[in-house]
Amino acid sequence: MNPINTNESLKNKDSEVNWNVLWKEAVEKLPKKTSSKSWDEIAPQFDEWMKKDDYPHELVSKIKIEDGDTVLDIGCGNGVITLPLAAKASSVTALDISRKMLDILQAKAAAQNLSNIKVINKGIEDVEAREIGYHDVVVASRSLNGIADIQPELEKINKIARKYVYITLWGVDNRKFESEMAELLGRESYQHPDYTIVLNLLHEMGIHANVEPMKSNTRNFYATIEDALDRIKWRIGDLNEEEKAIITEHLEKSLTKNPDGSLSFSRSNSKWVLIWWEKSKVNNEN
Repeated sequence: MNPINTNESLKNKDSEVNWNVLWKEAVEKLPKKTSSKSWDEIAPQFDEWMKKDDYPHELVSKIKIEDGDTVLDIGCGNGVITLPLAAKASSVTALDISRKMLDILQAKAAAQNLSNIKVINKGIEDVEAREIGYHDVVVASRSLNGIADIQPELEKINKIARKYVYITLWGVDNRKFESEMAELLGRESYQHPDYTIVLNLLHEMGIHANVEPMKSNTRNFYATIEDALDRIKWRIGDLNEEEKAIITEHLEKSLTKNPDGSLSFSRSNSKWVLIWWEKSKVNNEN
């Protein structure tokens, strides 16, 4: 695995680490999953994958929402966070680059008789704060990890929020699975920048955020070997035919067959970290 290092090119004129550049250079080495097409293609399977993930319940339990609050959910996906928040809040603005993800969200909202969700088919990088408007609570659940130039988006998010901001990012040793797969394939492996870089960026912005490790466990269930292979391709990038054969052989040995016929990996702790802060009483419209 190639380590992230703070060499001279990452330092500013005052010889301090340029945290935004450090984050950006690391993100740009990772498999790209930030196009609307890639998310549209995976949307139906992603919706199935999330049904066995207890992360959403844990995160929602930590978000402070009062009657009358407005919420912005950045990178809302299929609505696993949006929907329970909409049940509590006055309204939720759901932002996502994938039209198919938003279609799934809207179908679920209709089934739950939730009419207080406004969807916007854009990424946070593609909108201005004035276009979104102020919201009491801003949530970016697992949606900022792929943004290379993250500092402007953190500044935008902080400007939009009136009360609270909640962000979840990868923790330390966050790509262990991807590293194991890369080693199996003889590929070069890169570490995703972890939450400590963003924490330093926020500190430089004058934001002293709270940090909480997420304790959720994840067990991935699949209908077939092919379904599991699609999940791995999503995580590590495209595979050629030889690599598919290697991964398939590995899956046949490592997956557990359940009584209902589904296949699963062993339960493991997630590596997500929650970063959140309460806005000061300073007028954030300045």
